Amino acid sequence: MKKIVNFAMVMFAIVVVGCHKPDHSGIAYLDVTPNNIAGVWRMESYDNGAKLPEGGYYYIVFDRAERTFVTYDNLGSMGAYKSSGRYDIVTDGAAVIRGAYDFGRGDWEHEYYVRNLTNDSMTWVAVDDDSLVQVYVRATLPEWIPTEE
Repeated sequence: MKKIVNFAMVMFAIVVVGCHKPDHSGIAYLDVTPNNIAGVWRMESYDNGAKLPEGGYYYIVFDRAERTFVTYDNLGSMGAYKSSGRYDIVTDGAAVIRGAYDFGRGDWEHEYYVRNLTNDSMTWVAVDDDSLVQVYVRATLPEWIPTEE
């Protein structure tokens, strides 16, 4: 009887170890919270991997306490453009970030699932269009970006 119990325990251990698929990536993903996304981020790619045009930039700065954001970019205009507003993070199974611009300029064009948040990067996927994927990397705001209006 003891041999059967030992054999059963060994088989159980083999099954448990064999079914477990450890994450060998070593990446520690963070919870999507205002505290964890606070700071400066630079868009590295958009539209599922497309790089920004040469000389183009897009920075977004999140303030955790006030739940505000400021963006600096030169993508949609002839020169540098600054906008600001408020953001919100909703976690109901998946983390979704959404925002509204100041001065009655409306909501962001999309709400985004925030995925793979680490200390150094995060991925946004539009809730209504999963081909719209943006990758952001942690950054510092360059001194040459005009931050004053």
